[in-house]
Amino acid sequence: MKKKFSLKTSVLHCAKCLPGLAIILLAATSGPLRAQDVYRIGDPDIKVLGTSNLHNWSMEAKDLSCSAKFTFGPAAGSPPTALSSFEFAIPVHNLKSGESSMDTRAYTAMKADKFATITYAQASAVILPGQNGQFQIKSTGNLTIAGITQPVVVTASCHANSDGSIACSGSQQIKMTDYQIKPPSFMLGALKTGDALTINFSLTLKK
Repeated sequence: MKKKFSLKTSVLHCAKCLPGLAIILLAATSGPLRAQDVYRIGDPDIKVLGTSNLHNWSMEAKDLSCSAKFTFGPAAGSPPTALSSFEFAIPVHNLKSGESSMDTRAYTAMKADKFATITYAQASAVILPGQNGQFQIKSTGNLTIAGITQPVVVTASCHANSDGSIACSGSQQIKMTDYQIKPPSFMLGALKTGDALTINFSLTLKK
């Protein structure tokens, strides 16, 4: 004999099930909480080092913008577990060597009148944890100079400070010709700069 369907009975049965369903849902979603924070640059030290047939030379970035989005685990004060975005922009005219003639030639070589900013945009990143707040970042992204974009992998050694800031440092090598930049020359060609550049960076990221 079939039982008659009772709306009242069904509602009561579902009401009794609700506490159990709530517990199941809570258990399914109560994994380790992760916080995501946006950091911006503070205290940057960016130097571009080059060579020539007479002597080495350098330029320093006086001002730049940078933002990074880190994901952290539930433990307070722990290093980040992921870097979901990282971008920076350096106005070309903010690169200074201390010699105006060299700066002018460098700006011309980098086509600063058309492409006023050097930019980097991250596509992906891996964080390799270390000890005592140390960790390493391998960021893969696109570096754009003089309107030409090339893929690069930037490696940085980092440390999570007690005040919540993150200190990073590293070095990156590039070639001017990869960005269709003709290495500048000086003194009627007597001084010729080399193609290879080394970018040394040391910066602190703060919330």
